[in-house]
Amino acid sequence: MKREAIRRRLVRGSLLALAAVGLAAVAFGIALYPPNEHSIYPRCQLHSLTGLHCPGCGTTRAVHSLLNGRIEQAIAWNPLALIVVPILAVALIRSLWSWAWERPAKPFRRSPAWIAAVIGTILVLFGILRNVPIEPFSRLAPHEIVNAPE
Repeated sequence: MKREAIRRRLVRGSLLALAAVGLAAVAFGIALYPPNEHSIYPRCQLHSLTGLHCPGCGTTRAVHSLLNGRIEQAIAWNPLALIVVPILAVALIRSLWSWAWERPAKPFRRSPAWIAAVIGTILVLFGILRNVPIEPFSRLAPHEIVNAPE
């Protein structure tokens, strides 16, 4: 039984290492190829069908800008992504680490139900406000900074 557990942990650890290499390759690709110039990235279906920006529109471009050290441009593409992407990354890493070493995942502190409602409300409001064509709300829509350094 102990040998089987060691073998299972070795396989899971190897899969985790392979996933890390794959993630690094994806990050390198996003850093190297700007999303607005290449069509290898998936397009937002809501924007394609309606012309409206969803709360996630501009996230890939924001990650590209972050990986190239352009924080101001990343904020211009999607300011919410700078908060959401790191939180999702930490949650994913914690889950995968727990899975690889067969340990029960230690969830984040149990949050009251109203926190989910607040997060949902923030996403909906952000999605609505970034489509209002009036200053200052129009600045929430994904846009390129004119004098941004390359």
